[in-house]
This record gives sequence, structure tokens and C-alpha cells, in this order.
Amino acid sequence: MLRLALRLFGHHRAAAVATGLVALVGMALVVAMTALLGTGLAESTAPADRGFLTQFPLILGGWVVAIVVFAMVSTISVTLAARSGEIGGLRLIGAAPRQIRVLVSTETLAIALVAALPGLGLGYLLGLLLLTGVRSTGLTAPGTSFAPGIVLPLLGVAVVLLAAVLAAWIGSRGPARRSPVEEESGPRRVRSARPRRIAAIALLAAGFGSASSVLALPADTIATTGLTGPAVVLCSIGFAILAPELIAAANRITGRLSRGAKNAEAHLAGVNLSAAPERARPIVTFLTLLVGVSAGTLAMQGIENRHSVPGSTADVLASINYLVVVLISLFMAIALTNNLVAAIGDRRTEFATLSLIGSTVRQVRGMLLRETAAAALLAIAVAVAGSVLCVLPFSIVKTGGAAAAFSVWPFAGSAVFGGGVVLLVTAVAGARAIRSAAVAA
Repeated sequence: MLRLALRLFGHHRAAAVATGLVALVGMALVVAMTALLGTGLAESTAPADRGFLTQFPLILGGWVVAIVVFAMVSTISVTLAARSGEIGGLRLIGAAPRQIRVLVSTETLAIALVAALPGLGLGYLLGLLLLTGVRSTGLTAPGTSFAPGIVLPLLGVAVVLLAAVLAAWIGSRGPARRSPVEEESGPRRVRSARPRRIAAIALLAAGFGSASSVLALPADTIATTGLTGPAVVLCSIGFAILAPELIAAANRITGRLSRGAKNAEAHLAGVNLSAAPERARPIVTFLTLLVGVSAGTLAMQGIENRHSVPGSTADVLASINYLVVVLISLFMAIALTNNLVAAIGDRRTEFATLSLIGSTVRQVRGMLLRETAAAALLAIAVAVAGSVLCVLPFSIVKTGGAAAAFSVWPFAGSAVFGGGVVLLVTAVAGARAIRSAAVAA
């Protein structure tokens, strides 16, 4: 089974690279948090420093683990969507659904294992850099040394490996059970979407509930941050799970715009989003999570900066939070880039067909950019709206009013960064794929 899994993954290098990079960066982040936790629990650490060095990685580590697990599930789901023909072929030669799921899980575990050792090393280095930064600000004693141990970092690696296997097992359920000779019917799609929608609603309810509970707390307690931060993450994941519904909304918007458009690019974009909405799913999924988490966390920290006393410990924590936001944003940008490149690469046959029927390279590129822009704009709008709703109670408690929750720069900066990554990757990867498809045609 392992030999067959590696052989099949060898024919899907884009999928292997996407899964491997997400696992690598995810392991580095999780191991860094567990390394700091190990340092906080070490006997050599000063008792005065143990509180911060255990609370900080536990709070932020929970955010990181949730984001990494969701990113792994989404990445594997995207890569499997491009392998429906291969999975159908295996079903036709007698493979059972359970065998398909075991095969995909084995593939994913093999790729994640390759990333385990580099991820462990990068995690140790990142944890050391974080502790050095904390120590240089005076938040911990100069004598507190980096003592992560080996047990907790290895536990972090195991968490990511388990997440990869579970993601593969869950993500392959639909493709493995689908009949290789019959198309999926409409009612079946509706039924299969119900558990996903229930999960999204539960996450949104938990997120908004956590954010609203801040209203019952005093302004100076750390619990306000401890409840609002996870609320932002939970709501962002909930909206990202609803990516198909967001794509359907983008499809309706694009369809209305394309009816009044006089150019071929807008018309093709509307037809494509209507005929194959799954192609835009990586954009909506990862962009919603990237913009939602980064914008909500930056807005929350901006409010905290207004409330805190200058020169206090809160100023030091702010710099650490900004660093963590940068790391998580870079992780999500890498995941978004990998999946977007893989999704565009899988459309070479479509681009070649468009070239054969007379579409120019410029028209196909314009179509691709319009599809991307429609999905990206809606994802950004939903992510920003969710972040504002999560931060609103935090703003009321900290400042006595709601105005601080509507500060422009955290949301504008996150939207520009996320949208810029999407459009840049689409333009570069799309131009290369479209040109190669036109030459081949």
C-alpha cells in the first residue's frame, strides 16, 4: 500500500508540494509553541517567568493548532478534487471506498513524515528566536535559557501528523464513495453538504458566543483577550467552511455583471463560476481565514494599545502578538499560494480547449482574473464583517464605545495583503499555465 501510495503521489507533484509545505510550516509553528511551553515547565526556568512562558504558548498555541488543522483539511480536499479521475479509475478496477481512503491517508502521512524533521528543526529555531525577543524586552529574566526538551516538541510533530492523517481520511470520504460511472445528483450534494453546514454554524455560534461573553467581564482582565482571540479564529474557520455558499453568491454577482458586460472575459468568468464553482474554493477558503484572523487580531491589539498604559507589560505583549500575526499570515499565504498554483495548473486542459475554439491568451487571462477577483472580493467582505462583529464587544468593554472596532487600517491592511497575494499568484501562475496550454494546443 505504501509503495502504491508513493508511486501515485509521484504523478501529482503539485499536490505533494502543496501538502508538504503546509505540513512543514505548520509543524514549525506548532513546535515553536511547544518549545516555549517546554521552556516554561523546565526546572531551570525562574519561577517568576513560568506563568508567562506557559500561558502565552498555550493561548497562542491553541490558535495555531486550530489554523494548521483546518489548513491541512482544506489543502487535502483541494488536491483530491483534482484527482477524481484517478480515484474513479481505482474504483473501476475494484478498489473499495475504504481502500481509497487508506491509500490517500498513507500518501499524506508519507509526505508529512518527510516534512517532520525539517519542521522540528525550524520549530526549535523559531522558538529560540521568540524567547530571545521576549527576553530582550525584559519580560523574562536574562538568565532564563531556552530549554524546550524533546517530549513536547515531538508531541507537536505528532499533532500535525495526526491532523494530516485525519484530514486525508475525512477529505477522501466523498471521492471514495462516489460512483465511478454515475454523476453525483443534485439532492445528494445537498445531503452531503449538511454536516459541513452544521459544523460551520456550530463554529460561528461558538465564536460569536465567546466574543459576546466579554461584555460580562471587567476591562482589565486578560480573559477579554483570551476569549476574543479564539472567537476570531473560530468565526474565520466557520466562514471558510462555508466557501461553497460564498462561491454561489459570487457566482450570482458575476452572472449579473456579465449580463451587462460586452467583453468575452466577463462572460467566460460568469460561465466558469457557474459550471465549475469548486475551482474558486481554495481562494475563498484560505483568503477568508487569512483576512479574518489577521484583521481581527490586529484590530483587537489596536484597541488594547489604546487601553493600556504606555510602557507597561501590555506594550511588550503587543510586539509579540504582532509577530505571531505575521507568522500566521505568512503560513496562510503559503497555503493559499500552494493551493492556488495547484488549482490553476489542473486547468491546463480547459485553457487548451478555450484556445482551440478561438479564445486569445489575453481573453483567457482576463477570464481567470475576473473569476479570482469576484471570489476574493466576497471572501474579504465576509471575513472583515465577521472580524468586526467579534471585536465589537471587546471594543465596548475596553474603550466604552464601538467606534474603535471600526478602525480602518487593520482591515484594509489585511485585505490588501490577502487580495494582493491572490491576484499576484493568479496573474503569474495563470499566465504561465495559459501560455503553455496555448502552445500545446
